[in-house]
Amino acid sequence: MRRFTSIWGLALVLILGGLLSACRSAPDPLAAYRPALIASAQDDLSALGDLPRYDITLTVHPDRLLISGRETVRYPNVTDAPLEEIVFRLYPNLPHYSGRMTVTTVQIDDQLVTAITAAEDTALRVPLPTPLRPGQSIEIELDFAVEVQPVNGDIVFGAGQDILSLPDCYPLLAVHDEVGWRTDVAPAHADAVFSEVALYTVDVIVPAGIVVASCGTAVETATNEDGTRTWHLVGGPRREFALVLSADFVTASTTVGETTVTSHYLPRHSAAGRAALRYAAAALRIYGELFGPYPYSDFRIVAAPLGYRGMEYPGLTLLGLDLYDELVEELEFRVVHEVGHQWWYAQVGSDPIREPWLDEGLTEYSTYEYYRLIYGQARADELVRTRWRAAYIYAREQGWDAVVGQPASAFGRNYEAIVYAKAALFFHALRQQVGEDVYRAILRRYLREYRYRTATAADFLAVAEEVSGQDLHPLYVQWIGNPG
Repeated sequence: MRRFTSIWGLALVLILGGLLSACRSAPDPLAAYRPALIASAQDDLSALGDLPRYDITLTVHPDRLLISGRETVRYPNVTDAPLEEIVFRLYPNLPHYSGRMTVTTVQIDDQLVTAITAAEDTALRVPLPTPLRPGQSIEIELDFAVEVQPVNGDIVFGAGQDILSLPDCYPLLAVHDEVGWRTDVAPAHADAVFSEVALYTVDVIVPAGIVVASCGTAVETATNEDGTRTWHLVGGPRREFALVLSADFVTASTTVGETTVTSHYLPRHSAAGRAALRYAAAALRIYGELFGPYPYSDFRIVAAPLGYRGMEYPGLTLLGLDLYDELVEELEFRVVHEVGHQWWYAQVGSDPIREPWLDEGLTEYSTYEYYRLIYGQARADELVRTRWRAAYIYAREQGWDAVVGQPASAFGRNYEAIVYAKAALFFHALRQQVGEDVYRAILRRYLREYRYRTATAADFLAVAEEVSGQDLHPLYVQWIGNPG
């Protein structure tokens, strides 16, 4: 009996050893995306479950202002109903962007599919051969071309001042919510893109000498036989992917924890470009300590032909060239605001078309923390008085006051005074009511619960009430739900 037990015991050891060895040698399906995250955020990838995946190749011809592209998108149906179509957004076709995207072919299982444009040519509806049931995935291949227009003025997408600004220059999956596929066209004064997180591998082929700034982490660059260079970039989880290209960019870098921070700027802006790097590094450090760690291994501040404005993307912020020139006194605030979006947009998503105040107001008010810790309480209080309260009072005097909790289309010239300034005053009032420690606990919980997800105003209010133990509805209605 003892001999029989020993034999079975030995067999069990051998079986378990073989299983463990097989597990150790099994390929990591997420290995390609891991360089985009710091070590402490690696578990985020597996915890997120099945995400959409983009494999994109972009060949950029700066001399012809043309991009030719191909992408394969793997889309998992995580809804609870079959899907009969997949919808992509063609954001370069927005009327206030300076580009034109044409999708030439769409294939599913090597079969050509006839897709239909919609939403003023900013959406592409791809019918599926058979309904995609919940839990199933499908791969769609798209070939496309993008014409980039030269512009003398301020642009989000286009060519200007020897810089190619190319956010979302590929077909981007639309958001599918409880109503269906979202194809809203945002007004020109608002953020245009509403998207969910996905995983990316992107090969960008450019002429030698072109510097590529992107949302991704550059894993390698290689010189091709024709003299061009291929930049192999990875990203994930990212809500979208942006590129900015120039032969004139110079860079300066530093590190914040495990993150490499890089400033891309033009040679004539050396002092301002290095200042932008210092501001960005300080803001990343402060926000990481107060709200929760920044998960990406790269962050870039990039000069772009945006005038005096800034624009956020995951791991990438664009700053208008005017901020490096005649408006350099505004540079620090713009940098600090845009860095805040790496928490309230890139990590915790929200709907910029239907609830624009949620990320803009919270990001705007997050600058209060930076100024208080860098310059002291008096400077932070001055920010409340001179930047937000003064802007809101002026809007009231002009008859521009409005309910904060409205879609972007409800605003016009009062957009910044209400969506930014008045919304920031709500968060200031919230902080005063619950106290500094509880307010920070609210934001930390909000980040933990909705990182890489999409939150609503109701979600934020629920978190705030749970953490504070207070009924905050009257305060919310006072500032967000009512005018005046």
